[in-house]
Amino acid sequence: MNTHALRTLIVDDSMVFRTFLRRCLSEIDGVEVVGAAADGKAALRRIEELKPDLVTLDIEMPHLDGIDVLNALHDQSPDTRVVIVTSETVSNAGRAVEALEAGAFEIILKPRAASSEDRQEMVDQLRACLQAARSISVVTKGKSGKLRSRASPPASVDRPRQADVVAISSPPPLSFRPDVIAIGTSTGGPQALSAVLTPLPASMRTPIVITQHMPGLFIRSLAERLDRETQLTCHVAEEGMPLLAGHVYLAPGNVHLEVNRVGGILKASLVDGPKVHHCKPAVDPMFFSLRRLAPTVRTLAVVLTGMGSDGAAGAAALASAGGFVIVQDEASSTVWGMPGATVKAGAAHQVLPLSEVAPLLNQYGAQISTERGAR
Repeated sequence: MNTHALRTLIVDDSMVFRTFLRRCLSEIDGVEVVGAAADGKAALRRIEELKPDLVTLDIEMPHLDGIDVLNALHDQSPDTRVVIVTSETVSNAGRAVEALEAGAFEIILKPRAASSEDRQEMVDQLRACLQAARSISVVTKGKSGKLRSRASPPASVDRPRQADVVAISSPPPLSFRPDVIAIGTSTGGPQALSAVLTPLPASMRTPIVITQHMPGLFIRSLAERLDRETQLTCHVAEEGMPLLAGHVYLAPGNVHLEVNRVGGILKASLVDGPKVHHCKPAVDPMFFSLRRLAPTVRTLAVVLTGMGSDGAAGAAALASAGGFVIVQDEASSTVWGMPGATVKAGAAHQVLPLSEVAPLLNQYGAQISTERGAR
């Protein structure tokens, strides 16, 4: 258990925002702000001097930007956790996703105003993020340039230990032919999604729907990146969009992605409902919408790395209705919150290392289903 205060360095070129962020962090127990820096070069000097546990890092800064700082930290201070705190702009969208793939473990948006409501929302986001930071696997790049994880000391959180994990049943039978694959993820998701989707062939006979906790502009950038990197066709889901074989549909920002059935065809449905688990989009609405279509529509659900418990209740509902649920294991997860909560809910049929998820999806998703509900 980590009992010391989380020593935090603030990096942002705006003095006004550095002051605002310091005040927000002062309201969170177990956090000590040890310093601040106004640009990337100063940040690297302060990190070397202060050796903080965590850095809040803006993307657009003079001298060295946030991506440059992250790349330098791979060698200089690989154990330092980094949270991106930036504005939701078109120019930042692609770079934010790049930052996540470079090792930052979460994105928090700067508020558009400094009202008491905006400040409280920022405090709540920071509190959840910093709590997760105590237990994340530090993600770095090896000499090959590929991402790798090293587990950091476990936090005191209510979750099953990996050694105690027991799946609720055997894997799906080879005859199981899902009509849809549904993936939920949060912290560490962009890296995990790339690892899962890149090996899949364009001949996949099953559509894939994804809910990733991320702001809207960043989701669009993520979809574009996955479309370039994978053999699949990746979209940001739109209302009424048919779910086609070999295609991937990501939930837009600030709206839940659900699946419905119209005239025997599965389609995307965007629901502007309240936040679920403080998230919008959230995984549970997607899973519960597929539960409502069971057993005619068969679902293979996957819960990947992420903080919190979103997806656990929906996965349990799917498992009870004949769906199969795959969970990423703790060792390969950046944060084992969502996967661990799904295991704790008794919903996991299999708990797999990230490297074994894609082969399983290919095994079942590449089969041609001839029953009603297939495309």
